[in-house]
Parts: sequence; structure tokens; C-alpha cells
Amino acid sequence: MGLQLPRFSRCCFCLSLRTGSLIIGYVSIVISILFMTAISFLLYYVVKYVEENKNLPNPEHSPEELAQAALGVYVSQGFYLLVFLFLMTISIVLVVGVHTEKTKLLRFYVYSGFFLFGISIGLVVMSMVFVGFLATLPLLKWCFVDFLCLLVVRSTFLEMEERNRPRVYEMHTLYSPQQAPLMA
Repeated sequence: MGLQLPRFSRCCFCLSLRTGSLIIGYVSIVISILFMTAISFLLYYVVKYVEENKNLPNPEHSPEELAQAALGVYVSQGFYLLVFLFLMTISIVLVVGVHTEKTKLLRFYVYSGFFLFGISIGLVVMSMVFVGFLATLPLLKWCFVDFLCLLVVRSTFLEMEERNRPRVYEMHTLYSPQQAPLMA
């Protein structure tokens, strides 16, 4: 027995599904680029700080502690860079799929989006354990919005798939044997 996901007929109760999916795709591309830029600047400043303070004595933290903390930042921010690069890639696939009305590209986006949603739920659980509930709230909100966007794109995909499928009453035109005339 599978889980039946809801299906929308409109995006935000006023836009068509196609328009909503295009907005979701373009906004996701812009957000991905902005976050990748911010993470890159953050990594640059962490590397710069570590290089400047490598040989300076610090009574609070040893150089090994500084290097270990920097390694943790490198790994976590590298993971975020990969996630946002993946999000940007599948968002480009979404925009191309909606513009060209190719259901295979939309299917790829939906499956990849649910995979990304699973990863973000894992991040919510891990951050809840290690950081606490209040620090997890922004990520939890992002997961909720991501899930709603996935439902809109999935509804667009199902609508396009149904539109491209031949109608039941049109199936008789696929095979029409030669009929003999009734009168000779």
C-alpha cells in the first residue's frame, strides 16, 4: 500500500502549474547561485584566517584545535556546496523540461527532488541532535517549502503526462483494418 500524495490544480491558488513550476525553477537557480557565492566567500575568509593565525600564539586555542575546527568548516561547507550545485543542476533540468514540455526531464526532477528532500530531512535530524531545536527551525521551514514545491512540480508532471497520453476513446484510431464496402 503506497502513500498517496496530494495533487494540486493551481500553484498558490492563483497561478497555473506550468507558471508555478517555472517560478520554482528560476528562483531555485538564483537561490543556489547566491548560497554558493556566500559559502565560497565564507570558505575564503576561513582559509585566510587560518593562514594569518597559523603561527601566532593564542592562549585560548592551540594551532591543532584551530586546524581541527577549520577542517570541520571545510567539510561541512563543501557538503553544502555540493548540495546547492546539485539543486542548481536539477533546477536547470526543471526549467528546460517545463519549457520544452518533456515529461522525462520533469520525472528526473521529481525523483531527484525527493532524494534531496530525504537528504534535507536527514540534516534536520542530525542538527536537532547536535545543535538543538531552535537552530533547526530554519532548516525545517526550508524542508516544508521544498516539499510543497515538489508537490507543485509533481502535479505539473502528472498534468503534462495526462495531456500527452492518448484519450481512451481515441484508441480505436490506432488500428483500423480495411473494411470492404457494403455495396458492390
